[in-house]
Amino acid sequence: MPPANLINSSPLLPWVLASILFYAVAANGLWLAVRRSGPQGRLSRVLRSQPGQLLLWLARVLWLILPGYAALLRGLLSPRLMGLSQIELGWALGRGLIFAAGALALLLAAGLSYRRAHPAPPSSPYLTFSHGVALTTLLVLEAGALQWQWAFYRSATIEALASMAAAAPVYWGTWLAAGLLAVQGALSAWLWHDLRTPGLAERRVLRAALLGATSVLYLLSRNFWLAWALHATTTAILEPRMAAVAEDSEQ
Repeated sequence: MPPANLINSSPLLPWVLASILFYAVAANGLWLAVRRSGPQGRLSRVLRSQPGQLLLWLARVLWLILPGYAALLRGLLSPRLMGLSQIELGWALGRGLIFAAGALALLLAAGLSYRRAHPAPPSSPYLTFSHGVALTTLLVLEAGALQWQWAFYRSATIEALASMAAAAPVYWGTWLAAGLLAVQGALSAWLWHDLRTPGLAERRVLRAALLGATSVLYLLSRNFWLAWALHATTTAILEPRMAAVAEDSEQ
């Protein structure tokens, strides 16, 4: 299957490729700017501040959501392929719930076991109650934004394969989208930096595991909302505790 034929088979694939290209340029441009600024430079200090962190988070969430939302408004994106509508309430939902519960239990067991293997002084991962609420809210919203982009890429690849009368377009389109997302991440210098940094590496591994788990969940249930719930619950519990590992390593 020539790549050019695959791209021409769906109006959504150019959107996906443009989103990946924008990410690569923006992420690596920011990486080079931070390196040039230096650890104590003005840009680095701004990005480490709370307003800077919030601005980066907002920019990332908008990039995750806006291309798919624009395609949905233009009628190019299928809500059914996204898992937003026409959700089966029978066996498909039941087996999705069973898989989601099993995946959640496995991910939490692995994450908390890792935390116990890297002990720290007993303390809450939250500074205050309001900090816990705010951080949990941000993680839940970011989980939804990630699932939205993943569903957008998945819909584009499934539609492209279906238009070419490929065998099992839903199955292969789901895993092709996962491959595109892996390539997208690999194009950023931040990924390779994070994989060498305790606390950040664990988050990257967790996100990769969630990509695999929610891809399987989509194949079982075609349910975006269930995937969001699995992703949000896992990250809201584990990510603050992984950050504690990073803080311990810096002391």
